[in-house]
Amino acid sequence: MTATAASVEAQAKVNLFLHVLAREEGGYHQLETLFTRIDLADSVRVRTDTSRRGLTLTGADTGPMERNVAYRAAEAFQAETGWPRGFSIEIEKRIPVRGGLGGGSADAGAVLRALNALSPEPLAEARLATIALALGADVPFFATDLPLAIAWGRGERLLGLRSLPAREVVLCVPPFGVETASAFAWMAEARKGAAPSAPAPLTIDRLDRWDEVARLSANDLEGPVIARHPELGACLESLGTAGARIARMSGSGSTVFGVFERRAGELVGLPAGVQVVHTRTATSVPLVRVLD
Repeated sequence: MTATAASVEAQAKVNLFLHVLAREEGGYHQLETLFTRIDLADSVRVRTDTSRRGLTLTGADTGPMERNVAYRAAEAFQAETGWPRGFSIEIEKRIPVRGGLGGGSADAGAVLRALNALSPEPLAEARLATIALALGADVPFFATDLPLAIAWGRGERLLGLRSLPAREVVLCVPPFGVETASAFAWMAEARKGAAPSAPAPLTIDRLDRWDEVARLSANDLEGPVIARHPELGACLESLGTAGARIARMSGSGSTVFGVFERRAGELVGLPAGVQVVHTRTATSVPLVRVLD
């Protein structure tokens, strides 16, 4: 009997570095970033034994179903393959929304992986990545089983790396989100008359040790976003005082994270309303569980 249900944990990510490069004529910016997954994850379950299409979310409000990127991922898979006739998606949200942790993209990648595991004719990795790219720059990474990877361009070029030893991660999640378009607009304004970042020469041996990654850590969006939200700067300072080896804003924000070699110290001076979440970097990606 063909299986019709699968579940998978959709891990969040942080950007250990993020360089915004030249802007294309179409308005997109070329990026260079180092993704690492973290243990904080949404739970995603997909069923295909239905003729209808549906999405059920618990834990957070992410807007209309038809605009949800996980729902659109299932539609895109069906449009590409002609299968399944219908689908039902259930997501238990734990990843903060609009926080730069890739929660929506992680859910979309999980849906693509789950459908591919259930499909009577699974897609090759490259074809799945093509579907993922049309959904967003982070989705190709989440459609893989890579815990650590460099991405270039719009996220379509990925180089998987050997996972680094697990480290404690502390997330500082403020009570507001940052729209990605706004963060890029603020950066463009700050860069008026200045040259964009140039990709730095990288060698793989510089990315297999935490001390080297710490030296390379940067986020080109961080300064412009903190200029509008100085409380994020206070979060970075608190993480540094607590002993973080790396303290950065993730993606376009608003979440700020710290990576610790040892147990994190006490966080002091955090702005009101900031939620603190303790997790770890991931050394592997959970397999899709095909259910009977």
